[in-house]
Amino acid sequence: MAKLRSKGTGTAEWRNGHWWVRVSLPDGTRPRYRLCLDACTCSSMSESMQQERCKAISERKREEAKAELAAQETAAREKRLTVKQFGEQWTTGKLYESHGDVNALRVKKSAKTDGYRLAAYVYPAIGSKPVADVTEQDIESVMATAEKKARKRLGRPWRRAARFQLYQVMRRLFDLAIRPGRLRTDSPISDYLRPGRDSQKLFGYLFPSELLALLGCKDVPIERRVLYALAVYTGLRKGSLFALTWASIDFKHRTITSLQSKTGLPQMFEAPESLMALLALWHIHQGAPKTGAVVARVPTREREARLLRDDLTAAKIERPTLFGKGGDNVQPMRFHDLRATFVTWAMREGKGDGWISDRTGHLTPEMRARYARAARTLSDLDYKPFPDVASAIPELAERSANVVSIVPRRDSK
Repeated sequence: MAKLRSKGTGTAEWRNGHWWVRVSLPDGTRPRYRLCLDACTCSSMSESMQQERCKAISERKREEAKAELAAQETAAREKRLTVKQFGEQWTTGKLYESHGDVNALRVKKSAKTDGYRLAAYVYPAIGSKPVADVTEQDIESVMATAEKKARKRLGRPWRRAARFQLYQVMRRLFDLAIRPGRLRTDSPISDYLRPGRDSQKLFGYLFPSELLALLGCKDVPIERRVLYALAVYTGLRKGSLFALTWASIDFKHRTITSLQSKTGLPQMFEAPESLMALLALWHIHQGAPKTGAVVARVPTREREARLLRDDLTAAKIERPTLFGKGGDNVQPMRFHDLRATFVTWAMREGKGDGWISDRTGHLTPEMRARYARAARTLSDLDYKPFPDVASAIPELAERSANVVSIVPRRDSK
């Protein structure tokens, strides 16, 4: 049965699944029109009739139209997101919260560092520009300006490795702008913008006797000495070392577990007996801290390289190449070179690539070749790697009798 409802100068009725309106016109006719659910643009209707027709659209359809319009407006605004706005979404984790694990998007461990690079070099140049409008010429300008800015601040040419890091951050930013950002369909960063590599430098690494001298120097804070031993005997990266807690140290099975790494892959590996003995002594020295406590770390992370060189000087280790003396192609000793020391020693001991990569992660063929050359030098000098460090720190050595039963020996069942 048809449902009738009065509506001003006409009537509306629901029939056959549609609303129909019958309007009384001034000439006495009463035509009937089928109502549509879109904007009324029928040329045969007067403006007043169109208004009446629009009022008959269901509330639900109007709300759907409003929601669709709001979504379109939001999409239009997002299309005009600036480089700074999108970059901050990425580095603060909001992009990951919105889209999840797509296009290898994940919580960034280097968010602070990448945010600094963007704020220092990218945002001042193109931060206010919409992501969709950035061109290849803009990226060229950013790289050139960054080089000048860094040169002025450092008083020397910017290292190509640092330029490459900026290039990588921007490349990743615009890759995410394509998916999941959907702010553009291509990237303004082409391969030809990729910076070249620095010329190779002679990198520093410690001789076994130098490590023992460093660990035995009471002028160096004991926590830093423990950290140096950990770095040389595990090959872990700086971030992984600083994240190690006592829960990571398994004295019963003589293993170390590293859950934080640059690649995101967890690691577990056997640790040398002498290192585990030293860690057991350190654990007792600290009063048996809880499992969640950090094993050892440098208080001011930004100065690890300078602190290490100062500590080498305090230990009366004065080999010139460790301090960058001898030419521009000599790299002063950095904290990262303790990891290089581990790889060099491991190769000198005849360890295979698999054994080394289990502890260090991926190494490029180029890096393996550099470490192999250094390992041959150790072999020529007849230096034996990985000396016993269980008693290398004097303040801990007197406690050694207390931990014999904690660290199982290699022949234990």
